[in-house]
Amino acid sequence: MPTLALIYPLYTNEKLDRNARTIYPLGLAYLAAYAPEDWNVTVIDEQFTAVNYDMAVDLIGITTTTLTATRSYAIADEFRKRGKKVILGGVHASTCPDEALQYADSVCIGDGEHVIANMLQDYARGELKERYSAPPQPLDGLRPPRHDLFPAKYTFLPVSTSRGCPFNCTFCCINEFYMGRYRLRPVEEVIAELKSLPRGYDIVFFTDGNMFGYSKKDAKRFKELCRRMAEERKLGTLPFKYFTCYGSINALADDEALDLAVASGCVAMLVGFESINPESLKSMNKVLNLKYGVDSYFELVLNAQKRGLLVVGEMIVGSDGDDQKALDDTRTFLDKINFDILRLQILQPLPGTKLFGALKEEGRLHLKDFPRDWDRLRDGFLVGVSFDLKQLEATSLQRWVKDTGMAFYAYPRIAVRAMKTLRHSWSPRLAATLVKMNLRSRRTYANLEIA
Repeated sequence: MPTLALIYPLYTNEKLDRNARTIYPLGLAYLAAYAPEDWNVTVIDEQFTAVNYDMAVDLIGITTTTLTATRSYAIADEFRKRGKKVILGGVHASTCPDEALQYADSVCIGDGEHVIANMLQDYARGELKERYSAPPQPLDGLRPPRHDLFPAKYTFLPVSTSRGCPFNCTFCCINEFYMGRYRLRPVEEVIAELKSLPRGYDIVFFTDGNMFGYSKKDAKRFKELCRRMAEERKLGTLPFKYFTCYGSINALADDEALDLAVASGCVAMLVGFESINPESLKSMNKVLNLKYGVDSYFELVLNAQKRGLLVVGEMIVGSDGDDQKALDDTRTFLDKINFDILRLQILQPLPGTKLFGALKEEGRLHLKDFPRDWDRLRDGFLVGVSFDLKQLEATSLQRWVKDTGMAFYAYPRIAVRAMKTLRHSWSPRLAATLVKMNLRSRRTYANLEIA
């Protein structure tokens, strides 16, 4: 029986603690589910298992992100030196296929599960093509991913209810990767997967780029999914207690959605507030945030927190509209709004984004030596300055991010958040988890190196 090894490369900058061992690569679990039955599939996650380059395997598949691109290429090189065929897929290979092909025998662009059978058949015939690409297809009838291939060593269990995003932010490559399509799985198919999940996890992480969506239809579907999860929770059929997800500020404005989310087990929502500067929001194409207005942020966060729902606020600085006053105002804002968790970073240009293309065309992009500069982007993902700033000085901006992050995660403020969470949720375990995550974030900002 031929063997396929699917590899998840290690994110090698441990100082940044970028979700280390948080969730496993769901995309590989889907690929394994769609591999022909006459193939033996094994998954190697470098976070837990070292790659054995001399293992008995026929074909290698490696998933890529921009932050693991050079590690992916290094792994591919070692296997190819030993005469093995290598296929590269994932977000980075899909957005930079010509580059990826320099280090692989084949590249998979986009969703891989719909072409993996063809790739393996072509390999068996000695006819592996250089490129495979599948246009986005409806998610109805999607096979359950192979959750059984991963050990119960991760913090969260990943599940996907949709692919793509209804928004088109200039700094995000989701639209490019999914070819501008936002696709939803049928509610009952999601429920069936949730009921069949392996035990041993308290929390499911919904990996959707935006689980709530934008339209009335999207919101209705989110509420129905939450209703069904709440029903199954009462019946005791779900093997997990809680879930977290990505949302947008419109979710925080919908009382019914928040009530249903909490009833169904939602404990935290990651929300892209991004900026309090209208000019920066315009440059990011954050139309929804502009529609609600920055003044609404406080009320929206409180609307979730008073229900015991943790809000993870994502903020970005360094846009062309940001000046020192914008930074000062942002610091004041962060002191007052009191997110439960803050994810603050400098704007980063990723390949496949409108931001990357615009900066390159303007000659402002510092990333020019590929693939070596992907390591530079990786190592400076929170405070790296990868393009010419318009109104700010690079080192000063970097120090501001580090200082602001450390101030947000000061020990007394962490304690206050924990007490607030305990008061709203009456869950010591949830409060303890919040403290743990706050301390991890504090270490991350403490470890940031300023050039």
